[in-house]
Amino acid sequence: MRRIYSTHFLLTLLLFVSTSSAQKSLQNKIQELEDNFANLQRQINQLKQDIGNDVSTTNSQRIASLEAYAVQLHDVLTDVQEQVEENSSEVTRISKVQENQPNLGIYGTITAGKATNENTIIDGQSFELILSGQPHKRLSYFAELEFERAATVGGSRGGEVLLEQAYTDFKINSWMNFRGGILLVPFGNIERDHFAPLRDVISKPYTSFALAPSDWTDNGFGVNGRFNVSENWLADYQAYVIAGLDSGLSTTGLRATRQGFGVDNNNNKAIAAKISLQNTSGLTLGFSLYNGAWDDEGRKDITGYNFDIDYQWNWLELVAEYTKMNIDREINGSAVMDGYYIRSIFSLENLFSDNWLSEDFSHAKLSLVTQYDQVNIENFFDISQADNWEKRYTIGLRLQPTNSWILSLNYESTEDAGLETILRGDGSIWLFSMGYVF
Repeated sequence: MRRIYSTHFLLTLLLFVSTSSAQKSLQNKIQELEDNFANLQRQINQLKQDIGNDVSTTNSQRIASLEAYAVQLHDVLTDVQEQVEENSSEVTRISKVQENQPNLGIYGTITAGKATNENTIIDGQSFELILSGQPHKRLSYFAELEFERAATVGGSRGGEVLLEQAYTDFKINSWMNFRGGILLVPFGNIERDHFAPLRDVISKPYTSFALAPSDWTDNGFGVNGRFNVSENWLADYQAYVIAGLDSGLSTTGLRATRQGFGVDNNNNKAIAAKISLQNTSGLTLGFSLYNGAWDDEGRKDITGYNFDIDYQWNWLELVAEYTKMNIDREINGSAVMDGYYIRSIFSLENLFSDNWLSEDFSHAKLSLVTQYDQVNIENFFDISQADNWEKRYTIGLRLQPTNSWILSLNYESTEDAGLETILRGDGSIWLFSMGYVF
């Protein structure tokens, strides 16, 4: 999400630098005038000393002329100083107004695909509006409105409009902030995989589709913040009380358990929390926890754990995630649903010369991405029946000509248990995606 706000930050920084440079240049000119004025005064005094008692008409006129010029120069200098003070006050006022104004950002993706023995499809997956602002140094707000699948070729027109996030923050300090509203549930590697254009692969990992049912948002409130653990480690945490998941369990996972906003099927609440540790070496470790009742009586729980790791080393980046969800059955103990993925991203732009894509895209990035992805879903309803599973191999190229424009080409090969399809089903598919973030 930080990339979405970079445009506003850069514009603000540019305005500040330009204004500062202009003010600095003007201040230099004022200082030069002041130095010249002081030099003129010294010359007048020196002239008076040199003339001594010779008070002829010519010398008197010369001295009077210089003193008159000095007075004029002083008046001009005073006017310029007053103008600079007025301009400085106006710039300060405009800066404060801009700080309080809301910021608008957008992002979206469109995908084309061709699966084995199926027709091609063009899918306008999502278009999202981001609204944020900071009307006070301790108060800020953030909202994300999604327009998903505005039109799907081969399917019904329309889709859904969803308020994914809408919350306010009250900042106490860097390590303690209060947040309340519609929240993105902090479970799993959401920082990397939530925003579709910025995701390294086109399709969502199984862990964030069938197990952590993203886009997983819920009503709630809680705390978040960051703090230094040591010289080389930074901790980032979130912990919220939310309404939680309900009883929409199936053989394809927990995707149908998300409740509507303003709805709660029992008197209990759920807890979701995540802590991330970032090291200066390029290593990031994350641990997430979820616990909440799913049944109407509030006595049967869903308990989930997630571990994620991200390590960057020169041209190579490795990302991995493991999720496990334990769901209490009505009888016969609990059912286990778990899954993981391992992903590698190899930067290819370093193999080429500077401006390899052209001078217009001097900072273009090109990556080779591979991923193995698997999910296992124990039959929740009947322990005598077979479990469901699905696994997928992905390889692709990701081109990022600019920070706000991303092109991806993926080849996916999928195998499943032959039961109900979890995400895509058995077979292979080519996918092409264009994403943008402004």
